[in-house]
Amino acid sequence: MRRAGLLAVVAVVGVLRAGTARADDEIVKGSVVKVEHQEIYVSLGTKQGVVDGAAIRLKRTIRLRHPVTRAPVEDWVPVGSATVTQAGAGLSRAVIGELIDDVKVGDFVESLIERPDVRAPTTTAPAPEAPAPPAPAGPPVDREAVEILGIFAAHTGATLEARIAGWERYLSTHGESRYTEAIRRDLDTLRGLRDQQRPAAAGASNEDVGTVRHSARAAAYAGAPLPLVFVLDNPERVASAFLHYRPRDARTYRRLLLVREHEIYLRGIIPGEAITTPGFDYFVEVSTPAGRSGLAIGSPTQPIRIEVARPPLIDQFGAAPGKSSVKLAIDYLDFATFDRRPGDHTDRMTTANVDFTYRLASAVQSIGVGYGVYAGAGGFADQTWSEGNPFPRSGFHFGYADLELGGKVERVPLSLGGKVIAGVGKEGFGMGVEGRFRIGGRDATNLQIAARTIEQVGTLTDIRFGARPAQNLLIGVSVGATNQPNQGDIGVKLGTELEWIGFRNVSVILRGSWQGRSVDHGGLGGGGGLGVYW
Repeated sequence: MRRAGLLAVVAVVGVLRAGTARADDEIVKGSVVKVEHQEIYVSLGTKQGVVDGAAIRLKRTIRLRHPVTRAPVEDWVPVGSATVTQAGAGLSRAVIGELIDDVKVGDFVESLIERPDVRAPTTTAPAPEAPAPPAPAGPPVDREAVEILGIFAAHTGATLEARIAGWERYLSTHGESRYTEAIRRDLDTLRGLRDQQRPAAAGASNEDVGTVRHSARAAAYAGAPLPLVFVLDNPERVASAFLHYRPRDARTYRRLLLVREHEIYLRGIIPGEAITTPGFDYFVEVSTPAGRSGLAIGSPTQPIRIEVARPPLIDQFGAAPGKSSVKLAIDYLDFATFDRRPGDHTDRMTTANVDFTYRLASAVQSIGVGYGVYAGAGGFADQTWSEGNPFPRSGFHFGYADLELGGKVERVPLSLGGKVIAGVGKEGFGMGVEGRFRIGGRDATNLQIAARTIEQVGTLTDIRFGARPAQNLLIGVSVGATNQPNQGDIGVKLGTELEWIGFRNVSVILRGSWQGRSVDHGGLGGGGGLGVYW
């Protein structure tokens, strides 16, 4: 009997305990309203249950795009945490010290408020529901999209560094994914947000990320791309790795995301344009899954240094992408478009040419040959043509050989080139020459001065400024003087040129100009062409 009574008491106590429950703790939210010295003021206070000593967490809203649907998505990243030092009714103060550089007005704030236990009503357990019928089979699963969505979900609430490391790891192992371009754009957005924060937040850490083994080559040949392989000792500690490289005389490094194979291998190729005499430098930086980065091999100040030898002479003429080019172009210049004086003031010229150029990675930067045609009429500012005084015509078919020499002086590219021209015109055989001097790279920002003279045609001097505002666009602006096409009056020519490399190995060239020999005698010109590179 006593045993039965004891069991009854235990049962009653269990029922009483089951009838009481602890209410959910409440998370109250506010925002940073003021940042001053090493203190912040937040819109939380005793009205919400915040007291002196309460812990607060600081977050920042970021706006991204869904990696699959590309719809706008709002998320948050952690900024830091602090402790309330003085709580008011609706406003509290917290001292955050060095974190002050990371916090901005508008960042939102959360605090966990523990509520006292309260008596909860006893409820009757609901009757079990009948099992639902099995759902019909859905469409085939897009495994690539599922993987990306899994990474995106794992990034919720993660730091910018961790998000960047996660997407970099995906790109290093899925370079052929159809989502690659979209993820690259998202990475640019995340890196931009990171750059807006304190630079130290994205700096390298002392975290142990393991070692990377690598056998560096003793030397390389100029202009020949160099494949590199690295082996990870602790692959689980590495999310992504970047190869930083530069020509020996360059001030800054370029960066290349290394491709990851079989988890432990990292592969990359230094492009031939960076492998120049006397040598080049590189080092490797790795990131952990948490986004912290560290140096694995070498450093910006103590990189791996590889000496570069000039390739054998026969190899300098070997096939390589971008060494050879052919350009076909035609231009029409009219010096009398705006001449409104009475009478015939015809003054025009047409040129067409085909140029072949081969580039070399040596002091001889390029060699070339070409063929061209001059055809013109007029050439004088104040002549009025008639049947008794017909305008003179010119025609000249020519070929040429071209040579360009160059190098770098204090890291500035300089080149000197010229043409030897020979052809046949209305007056028979004729010769010509061209000389030019350029400061800057051929396909980069540069300034070029050129002069050409051809028998039976005339002379042309030209100053041209070239630039490359985008990867696929070259722009040129020039001003010059000429007495072509008939060795007549000197005129001024202002020209522009756009070369759009919009197709693989093919470019489209557009030209426009104004030229005139006097205030009354001027006109418009234009032209175009195609360039093919291989």
